[in-house]
Amino acid sequence: MAVIAVKPALIVWAREHRGLTRSEAAVKLSIPEPDLLALEQGKKPLNLTQFKKISDRLRVPRATLLRQTPPNIPPMPTDFRTIDGRRPRIDFDTRIAISYAQTINANILELVEAGAAPPTPVLARVSLTENASEAGERERERLGISPATQFAWPFKDAANNWRSVIENLGVFVLLQKFDLEDCRGFTTYENPNSPIIVLNKNEPHEPARIFTLVHEYCHLLLRQPGLSDHNDRNPVEAFCNRFAAGFLMPRAALRAALPTWPNQPIEWEFEDIRNWARRFKVSQQAFALRLEELNLAPAGYYARFVASQQEITLREQSGGDHVATQMSEMGARYLQTVMSATDAGQIGQVEATDMLQLSPQHFDRVREQVARRFSRIGAIPSVVSH
Repeated sequence: MAVIAVKPALIVWAREHRGLTRSEAAVKLSIPEPDLLALEQGKKPLNLTQFKKISDRLRVPRATLLRQTPPNIPPMPTDFRTIDGRRPRIDFDTRIAISYAQTINANILELVEAGAAPPTPVLARVSLTENASEAGERERERLGISPATQFAWPFKDAANNWRSVIENLGVFVLLQKFDLEDCRGFTTYENPNSPIIVLNKNEPHEPARIFTLVHEYCHLLLRQPGLSDHNDRNPVEAFCNRFAAGFLMPRAALRAALPTWPNQPIEWEFEDIRNWARRFKVSQQAFALRLEELNLAPAGYYARFVASQQEITLREQSGGDHVATQMSEMGARYLQTVMSATDAGQIGQVEATDMLQLSPQHFDRVREQVARRFSRIGAIPSVVSH
C-alpha cells in the first residue's frame, strides 16, 4: 500500500485546527484511536486511504497536508458567546464556516489587489457609549427604509430584502450550515475591503435570521466582529440586540402600526402581538420585548408572553389532539388555505405557525386531516399536496 510522506505535526495540526479531540477525530476518520495516535507520533506510516480521509473529512486541502510546516492562518474570531457563564467550544461545522469566510476574504483581497473589486465600503460607526436602540433607529433612518416599505414586503421576501439592503452597503453576507445551538451567526472584518457577515443556514425561522443579520451588522458598525449567540450577559451582544430591535422596530414604525400610542403601559392582547410581529417580519418575542422596553407594555409583559407561548407548546406536546382542536375551531378550508400557501412558498413556516397556532411538526398531520375531511365528500384537495 502506498505510503504518503506527511509530517506528523501536520496531522496533529489538522485535527486541532478543526477543534477535535483525538477520540472525536478517530470516529470522524473511521480510524482506531490508537492508530491515529501512532500516526500523530510518527510511529506508523500514513497510507493513501488515511491521507484521503484526513483531507476529505477534516476539510483540509491535500496540498496543505503535504507542507513541511503548518500554515499560518488567521486566528479564530472573538467569541462573544456564553453558555452558563462558561466559554463555549467552537464545534467542527462552525470552524468549517469560519474557514469558508476566511477563504472568501482572501478571494476578495486578491480581487482588490488586482483592481477588479468594487470600491472599499465606508461603513458607519457606532459606539458602546451610545443608546443602542436609538443608534439602531438612526441607522435605519439613514438607510431610508420607511415603515411603509417594510410593511409592504411579502413575508417570504423580507429576509432577502434586508440582506440586499446590507449588501448594498458593501457588506458580504454569506450563508453556511452549522449547529444553531453553537452559534447564531458571526462576522469577520480582517480588512476594510471585506466586511463579512455569516448567517446560519440551519435557522428555520426567517424573522430570527433577519434579527441575526442586523445584530451582526451592528458588530461591524462597532468594529467588534466575532461569534454571536444573542445573549444579554455580554455587553457587546446586549448592545447589538438592542440595536437590532431599534433598527427593525423603530418608534416611527410602531406609531404607524399600533392603534394608539399610550401615555402609560398597556397589557396588549397576545393575538395583537402575533399580528404585529408578522407585519414587521420579526419574532413575536422580540416584538413583546420591544414594547416593554419602550414602556408601551408593563413590566413583566415579555415574561408573561413567553410563558403563554410555552403553554401552547406544552399543550401541543401533551396527549391532546391539538390538530383536531384547530380543525374544529378554524375549519378545514382555512387550514387548507394556509397549508397551500406554505407549500407554494408564498408564506414561511413562521407565518403559518402564527396563523394556525400549531408548530411545524404538526403540519403533515394537518395535511392528512384536511385531505381526509374533503375525501369524505369526494373532493380532492389538490392544493395541499406537496
